[in-house]
Amino acid sequence: MLIYISEGNRTIAFTVSTSSGLQNYNHKIIKYDKVFTNKGSAYNTNTGIFTCPTTGTYVFTWSTMSSLDSQPCSAYIYHNGNRLLVAYSYEAGGSYHETASNTMVLTLTMGDRVWIQTETGTYCYGYPYTGFSGWKI
Repeated sequence: MLIYISEGNRTIAFTVSTSSGLQNYNHKIIKYDKVFTNKGSAYNTNTGIFTCPTTGTYVFTWSTMSSLDSQPCSAYIYHNGNRLLVAYSYEAGGSYHETASNTMVLTLTMGDRVWIQTETGTYCYGYPYTGFSGWKI
């Protein structure tokens, strides 16, 4: 469930997912192309980057699901090029998948950029398992 608070008539909130899996996705920004919500149009599906339209405090969440056959899925949140926290899932054998998620609260200024980026050898399932949300509080 996505909850957002409006600042006057300016609501900033988004929820996006990948429409397909990420196979051997190395050091790339995840371009979430399935848009559920993009109030304020601050998330760009072409670049995978959220650009802060108004200074304030924002909450970001993201999730991943690893594929089978001992393949990891690591997705870090970046703020203006600085790597911060990771959601890391790893299926260590067997016939199941692992999921991971994380949440980050950031104080942003107008023009700041936030995105999710993979690491080496990332294998993640797509919709509805790999997603990214953010909103201004």
